Amino acid sequence: MWTASEVKKASCAVGEEVVILPDDVQPGDLIECHGVRQRVTYEFGAYALVKVDERSQGSRS
Repeated sequence: MWTASEVKKASCAVGEEVVILPDDVQPGDLIECHGVRQRVTYEFGAYALVKVDERSQGSRS
């Protein structure tokens, strides 16, 4: 018997590759790809990665 499961994936915002995301990833989570922190988004039925601007993150605590 075969089973199928959805693999969550998104295009890297920095490099030209598709990243397989962890099963438990949620929109808003941060991951690192190509040495850059990227935020996971989910819109229109698809995941995407958006580069995090470290300068704006430094003032938040």
